[in-house]
Amino acid sequence: MEQKTSEGQSRKHAAADIIKKGSVITIITLISRPIGYVREAIQAYLFGATFLVDAFIVAFNFPELIQTLFLSAATSAFLVPICTKYLHNDEEYSKIYSTFINISIILTLLVSVLFLIFSGAITHIIAPGFSPEVKDITKNLFIIMIPVIAFHAILSVMKAFLNAKEHFAAPELSGILWNIAFIASALLLNKQLGIYSLAIGVSAGAFLQIIMQIPYLRRNNIRYKTAIDLHHPSVKQAKQLFLGALVATSIVPINSFIGRVIASYLPHGEVASLAYAFRIFILPFSLFAVPVYTVMFSKISRLYHEKDWKGMAAHLDSSIVLLAITLIPSTIILCSLGDICIKILYERGAFTAHDTIMTNRALFGYGIGLIFYALSMSFVRIFNAMHDMKTPAIIGLTSIALNAALAALLMVPLGNLGVSLATSIVSCYNFIMLYIILKKRVNYRIAKHTMRDIIKSLLAGVILVLLIYFTKKLFQNNLYLTLLISLFFTVALYGIVFRQYYTMLLRKR
Repeated sequence: MEQKTSEGQSRKHAAADIIKKGSVITIITLISRPIGYVREAIQAYLFGATFLVDAFIVAFNFPELIQTLFLSAATSAFLVPICTKYLHNDEEYSKIYSTFINISIILTLLVSVLFLIFSGAITHIIAPGFSPEVKDITKNLFIIMIPVIAFHAILSVMKAFLNAKEHFAAPELSGILWNIAFIASALLLNKQLGIYSLAIGVSAGAFLQIIMQIPYLRRNNIRYKTAIDLHHPSVKQAKQLFLGALVATSIVPINSFIGRVIASYLPHGEVASLAYAFRIFILPFSLFAVPVYTVMFSKISRLYHEKDWKGMAAHLDSSIVLLAITLIPSTIILCSLGDICIKILYERGAFTAHDTIMTNRALFGYGIGLIFYALSMSFVRIFNAMHDMKTPAIIGLTSIALNAALAALLMVPLGNLGVSLATSIVSCYNFIMLYIILKKRVNYRIAKHTMRDIIKSLLAGVILVLLIYFTKKLFQNNLYLTLLISLFFTVALYGIVFRQYYTMLLRKR
C-alpha cells in the first residue's frame, strides 16, 4: 500500500513539474504565434506577392534549412544528455559550455566563409528558374543572411545548456524578439533599403536572440571563456552522438519534403492545401506537445544520470497522460471543425470554398495522427536522454521509405488526403517501434493508471464528437458561434471528466 502511495505521489510531482515548466512555453507560444502572423501580414502589405518576396523567401529558406537540419533539434538532442552529467559542478559546466560555443563559432565561421565565396553558385542551385536580375537580388539577400547560420548555432548551444538547467523561458522568448526585430526593420528601413530591410531584420533579430540569453546564463552560473578543451570527455561523447542525432531530427523535415514532392503530381493547389493544413495542424502540437516533451527531455536526461528508473517511468507516464488529455480533444476539433477553422483563417480573396474543402481533406489526414506525431517525437527524446541516437535514427530511416511508399500508394485514390494520412500512419509506426524497443530495453510498460486515463480521454472524445455534431447542425450559419460553443464544450467536458486530476495538480502546485 505504501509503495502504491509513493508511486502515486511521484506521478503527481512529475505531472505538476511538467505542467509548471511547460506552461511557460505554452504561454510564450500563444504570444509568439499572433506576432508571427503580424510579421507575415506586414511583409505582404509592404511587398505583396512579387518577385522580390520570391527572392527573399528562397534566400531565407536555405540558411533556415541548414539551421533546422543541423542546429536546433540536433544540438539539443545530443547536448542536453551530455551536459546534465555536469549540472552539479558550475565550473565544469561552464567549461564544456564554452568549449561547445567556441567549436560552433569556429565551424560556422568556416561554413559562412565558404557560403560567401560560393554564394553565386548556391544561388543558381536554390533559384534555378529566376531571371538574372532576380538571381542577383537573391544572392545579395542570401549574403546578408549568412550570419544567421552562426547566430543560430550559438543560440542552439545556449538553449541546450539552459534547458538542461530546466530554464525554458529565455530561449522561447527570443523567438518573439526575433519577430519584433524583423517587423521593426521592415517598417523603419523599407523605404531606404526595400526588400533588403527584411534580410537585415532577420540577421539583426538572430543576433539579438543571443544577447537576450546572456543575463539568464549568468543567473544560472554559466560563464563563457575563450578556452577550448577538445580532449574533454564531453567532446568525445558529442562526436559519438552527433550523427545519430542529426539523422533522427532530420526525419520530420525530410518526410515533409518527400510528401510535397510526391504531391506535386496531384492537380494544382493540392501541395498548397497540404501546407495550409499543416500550419493549422502544428498549432495544437506547438501549444501542448512541445512544452511537454521539452521539459520531459531535460528532466529524464538528469534522472538517467542519477539512475532513477522509477522517476523516469513516472515522468514518461505523466507526459503520456498530458498528451492524451490535450491532444485527443485537439484531434477531434481538427477533424470535426477543420472546415470552420479554415474558412475563418483563409477563405477570402483568392482562397475559394473549393480550396477550403481541399485543405480540410488534408487537415483530416494530419489530424487523426496528431497524438502519434507527438508520442513519436517524445519517445525519440527518451532515447536521446538515454544517450541512444542510433535507435531513433534507424527507425526514422525506415519511416522515410514507408512514408514515400504510402504517400505514393494512397495518393492515387485519396489525393492530398492520402499524403497527409501517410504522415499519420508513419507517426504511429514510429511510436509503436520505439515503444516496443524501450519496453525490451528498460522493461518500461505504460502503467494501468495511464491506460485508464487514455481510455477516459477517448470516451470523453466520443461524447465531444456528438456534441460538436449537434452544435454544427444547430448553428450551421454562424461559424464563430459554432466554434466558440464547441470549444466551450471541449473545456467543460474534459474539465469534468478529469476534475480530480486537475484538482490534484493544482494542490501540488
